[in-house]
Amino acid sequence: MFQLILLAAIVYILFKWLRQSPPAAPRPRPPDQPAGQVEEMVQDPACGTWVPLSQAIAGRQGNVTHHFCSTECRDKYLEETNHK
Repeated sequence: MFQLILLAAIVYILFKWLRQSPPAAPRPRPPDQPAGQVEEMVQDPACGTWVPLSQAIAGRQGNVTHHFCSTECRDKYLEETNHK
């Protein structure tokens, strides 16, 4: 009986070990960002998507600068808010 329990434990451990996914590769940092520094994230006001500030598309509305995930979101947001 002990051998059966031991065999089951070994099979379970092997199963869990083989099912582990490999660690994700780290994303490369922008060349102008020092090592160890975390980049600021900004939220697109049109769709709610979070994007790194270095990849965001800026759009000005009066004295306020908004950051967007795409030109489509920027254009949509600026068009909708200018009509209000």
